[in-house]
Amino acid sequence: MSVFCFPTPHIDQLTGEKYYTKEDAMNLTPEQYEEWVYSNKTEHVNEVRLYKTKFWNMILTKSPPFLPFLFWPFAIYYLIMPLTLIRFYWTSIGFIFWFPLEYLFHRFLFHLPVIGYRTQSFHFFLHGIHHVAPTDLWHVFSPIHELGIQVFIVWIVFNILQFSDPNALCAGLLINYIRYDSVHYLIHAYTPTDISKIPLIGNYLKKCSIHHRQHHFSNPRKHFTISFISSIVD
Repeated sequence: MSVFCFPTPHIDQLTGEKYYTKEDAMNLTPEQYEEWVYSNKTEHVNEVRLYKTKFWNMILTKSPPFLPFLFWPFAIYYLIMPLTLIRFYWTSIGFIFWFPLEYLFHRFLFHLPVIGYRTQSFHFFLHGIHHVAPTDLWHVFSPIHELGIQVFIVWIVFNILQFSDPNALCAGLLINYIRYDSVHYLIHAYTPTDISKIPLIGNYLKKCSIHHRQHHFSNPRKHFTISFISSIVD
């Protein structure tokens, strides 16, 4: 590996928060960028500011934790109604399909090889920000426009493959996605000890938390499942 100096965090003079900018990431070579994003020696920050104004950073790169619960249930209702037995079947298939998709998206899309400027910019926006600012809880849930594009692409694929009810399949995926990202949020918001105190599901969440923290702080090249643990793929 090449020897170079990792970017130094900027400090907001008003709040004292540490942050990186897009330029900090894009001034690196692809090899340097991957080493910086994934290294446990990288100094983590409170947030990443892709744009100069706070407004555009909030609108385009962040998602308040409550926002998915206000928006996606309406989309799910539209996709799933009228709910018949056969639609319930396809919704259940979509729900189950999320589990391998969670691994595949995280492993091969969110950790795609960075080979040039475009893939570096795409990766930083999609997932690199989360690795250098893991405590930025407003960057845990995918922004609605970002997730909406992903859901639309999956919906198109389901139509190309001529599944009988792509709407119900996408509804099932979204239902499980909300479960997944809720788990993801709790993992980043609380320590494994604190999260274990949640009634009924505390032990399960603690195992997921320890597993995901290994991905962030020990070996980012492994431990790609988040809301479940599988010895088969991880």
